[in-house]
Amino acid sequence: MDKKSYSLAELVFDIGCLLKKYEQSVADNNSNGRLLKTKQVLEEYPILTQYGLEQAVKESKLPVVKRGKLNFYDSRDIESYIQSQKVKGSNCISEKIKFI
Repeated sequence: MDKKSYSLAELVFDIGCLLKKYEQSVADNNSNGRLLKTKQVLEEYPILTQYGLEQAVKESKLPVVKRGKLNFYDSRDIESYIQSQKVKGSNCISEKIKFI
């Protein structure tokens, strides 16, 4: 068996190339959405509260990825959840009339 001997520099360079390919594949797989921690969601979407997120997860309206004590939310799921919470103007008026 003829093994090619690598110098340390060549080995480090090859590892760097492999890491770059891996990062690119991860970026390609997650190009339309990204996973956000709860704190990041609350910073990027000020309309949401921590209690609101917890309730949405509890009621299965919003999927979550759990890793230990951390919750991760897909940004696409957050966008669709916010869209689903919109109400039309006529519904708002009728609700106000009911409670007057």
